[in-house]
Amino acid sequence: MPRFIRKNLQGIQFVHVTTHGIDDILIYESTREKRKIKKLILENQEEYNITLMSYCVMDNHLHLLIKFKNPEDLSAYMHKVNTSYAIYYNKQHGRAGYVYKDRFYSQIIKDRMHLINAIVYIHNNPVKAKICDTAKKYEFSSYQDILNGKSKEAMNLFHSKNQYIEAHMKKDNNILYSVDFERVTLREAEQIFHRYLNNNKLNQETIKEKRENLYEICKELKGIYKITYRDLEEITGVGRETIRRLLIKKQV
Repeated sequence: MPRFIRKNLQGIQFVHVTTHGIDDILIYESTREKRKIKKLILENQEEYNITLMSYCVMDNHLHLLIKFKNPEDLSAYMHKVNTSYAIYYNKQHGRAGYVYKDRFYSQIIKDRMHLINAIVYIHNNPVKAKICDTAKKYEFSSYQDILNGKSKEAMNLFHSKNQYIEAHMKKDNNILYSVDFERVTLREAEQIFHRYLNNNKLNQETIKEKRENLYEICKELKGIYKITYRDLEEITGVGRETIRRLLIKKQV
């Protein structure tokens, strides 16, 4: 089921949606698969009375920023896109069964600045994943569509094309916008952990003695990226019960 409370969506115009492959399988890994899901998200807008403000297709998940008038339209649109793609994916890979972990996750957009930051965040997903060094180089997002005038509503949120470009180049985009449903693969979590070690001049052994640092990174991985205690144990080399007690103690 979609992760939102329906009554909270009445009158809300924008929502950030993401979908993930079951067990983090790379459901959009190939160029053909990315083009297929891109076609589906674009061609179904009018039928379900929604507007796609921005999007980004990654290997194992999809980001959509959607404008809508009726929550039922949003649910119907996502059901059509996910069902159509699941049928396509299973046929291509000779498999049966679920393709998506859940129908979709969603986060309500609160105001204009939240909307701008969501657009920038979505386009910078490939940069964050180190697929490319700038958002403009990634083929499977709406960055170039908006820049080239295909979405005037999105571009009108920015003062100019230059301001749109500059907004995507800021280094503090992750501070400006966070996603309360974001999930990452174990490999991505390991990369986040090792970047933290490097930034704090620590290594796999010394962080075991630095409880404040261990708490900080485990809280981030557990709270923001939804990593399990078992995965935290594998990533950090610290026992899961030790981590659990540390996080609980600090929260008291």
